[in-house]
Amino acid sequence: MGSIYLEAVLDTPADLVWDFVDRYTRSEVHVFSACAAERREGEYRVVTLPDGEEVWERNLTVDPDRRRASYTVPALSGTEYHHAEMRVDALSPTATRLTWVTDYLPHDLANERTESYQVMFDELVAAVTAHATSRAGGA
Repeated sequence: MGSIYLEAVLDTPADLVWDFVDRYTRSEVHVFSACAAERREGEYRVVTLPDGEEVWERNLTVDPDRRRASYTVPALSGTEYHHAEMRVDALSPTATRLTWVTDYLPHDLANERTESYQVMFDELVAAVTAHATSRAGGA
């Protein structure tokens, strides 16, 4: 299986990073420029692409105790299998590791899609940082 593994260490408390990831799973925040809109339908996060196509991401795990969210896209174009997770690990009271891992079959898809995932991960880090800054400033 091919995997895309992305991580960043943020100068942000883990609770603030998790707050954003949790809101992301409920389609309460918009992150990616490659997406036009998001909404929740049951256990699915439905992403609308700019061309109107919808991608149905099924939330599998949203675990606030372990600060881990995982999902799959059962009918993702060109895949036999897709699974992804976002993890938030406290390194100290003010530092957090944000990890996003995406697994693909066929495994070549991971290599083909790594560059676009890096762009999305950079957008995710920027959105988490802005969210945490606004939350910390409002406290």
